[in-house]
Amino acid sequence: MKLIKKLLPILILLILGMAGYFGYQLFIVPQMVKLPVPTEIPFYTVSYIYYLKPTSLSSYSFGSEQISASDLGNVVLKDMKDIKSAGFGGIKLGYNFKTNNYIQNRVALKAAQVGLYPIGMLTGDNIKPKERAFDDKEMTEWESFVRDEVRANKNYIYFWEVWNEPSNDMFRYGSAEEYVTLLKHTSSIIKQENPSAKIIATLDFEANTNNNDFSDKVLSLGGNYFDFVSFHPYSANPYLREDAFKAAVNKEEQLLAKYGNKWGLIISEIGQPTSEVSEEEQARLGKIVYQEAIGRNIPLTWLHYSDRRLLEGALIGDGMNWGLIRTDGTPRPLYETIKELIRSNPR
Repeated sequence: MKLIKKLLPILILLILGMAGYFGYQLFIVPQMVKLPVPTEIPFYTVSYIYYLKPTSLSSYSFGSEQISASDLGNVVLKDMKDIKSAGFGGIKLGYNFKTNNYIQNRVALKAAQVGLYPIGMLTGDNIKPKERAFDDKEMTEWESFVRDEVRANKNYIYFWEVWNEPSNDMFRYGSAEEYVTLLKHTSSIIKQENPSAKIIATLDFEANTNNNDFSDKVLSLGGNYFDFVSFHPYSANPYLREDAFKAAVNKEEQLLAKYGNKWGLIISEIGQPTSEVSEEEQARLGKIVYQEAIGRNIPLTWLHYSDRRLLEGALIGDGMNWGLIRTDGTPRPLYETIKELIRSNPR
């Protein structure tokens, strides 16, 4: 009993110390880290996609790696440093409606700590039936979600993409008019929480289809609710085809010219899995994409950074092994190709 009385103050101090440390990390550090308000969107960005699952009280499965919970922050920070040293200016993160996005917020913080500008994509395409827009209750919940995420990241996320491919049947939000309503509600909240933030509307998603009706309606009705028009110029098996990619870029430039180039044009997602082509062909196609984007001054986001952060054989869309880094942690030829292009064409 005497021993317990002697140890009790020590245990209380330890508990208070741990609570103070975690409180500092959770609430104080995010307020201390602040990126300068950017004058332009990062030209070179890469998606940071990961699989994370606890395997015990003290360890995680982080893609193909098993790591301790205490090491997670350091592993993510190392990834951010490597991305920064490769010449990228930002990372892209997905923020999912009705999902705990705590880890996303911590990744965004780690990115900001090394000077990378995160781009957040607000999406909820798996939450509701795809043939309709939000009802009133869902819209209210969506607005609360947007407010929480923008407020939590207001010191370092200055770019928010609203929905992933809203005209794609796989992720459809609703009609063009309904998507404009979503943009109106979302942009209002983003601007309230962070007046310096910029908003991205993704319209076209496939190089080989004519989606101009949807895009035209959004541009004509909703032009005051976003700052950038984004597109994903994919083909089908392989995802990248030189002729289709260049034709898609031409089409987007012509579409924006029709409206007086009121918005910036970006490619917010493009990539090529090696399940469809060889690594050498992936590098060749990636070089074409970067050279074209650099020549036309179109910022782009590559899908994605590392297959090591996913389970082996994980599918993204219809393909596997998209990453600049293989599952074993070694770089693909594409990574060196992109790094050299970035070094030769700084932005």
